[in-house]
Amino acid sequence: MDYFTALNQLVDTYFDQIRIEDTDYVDTGVPGHDAAYLLLQVPMAMLQEYLQLKGQDQELPNPLEFWKETQLVRRLTHSDKYHGQGHEPLEDILEFLGGEVGVDYQADYQNLHSSKRIRLAITEVLIDED
Repeated sequence: MDYFTALNQLVDTYFDQIRIEDTDYVDTGVPGHDAAYLLLQVPMAMLQEYLQLKGQDQELPNPLEFWKETQLVRRLTHSDKYHGQGHEPLEDILEFLGGEVGVDYQADYQNLHSSKRIRLAITEVLIDED
């Protein structure tokens, strides 16, 4: 099985366990230019299997690489996972998260190994057009 097939199977396996915690626009400090923000809860087992697919031996995968390679923005766009969680409609937020984004974990590292999920925060990166 090739890498991309295995990656798609990984997403298929865990997609129903991903939880949407928040959808919003965050203040960037630039008037009139808020950034789209999505907070997900992702199963730790998914991240561990992703690392195995990549052949990497580390605690957590690169969050930006994980977001891009798993194409979660596309999967979330075509799902019915959103049921009013957060402050803004999911489809509005996802529209801005397919391009330049910043992705980071929000973790309690003391409980990382006993935790079943970890928060993945995705924020739109605004490009200065000047």
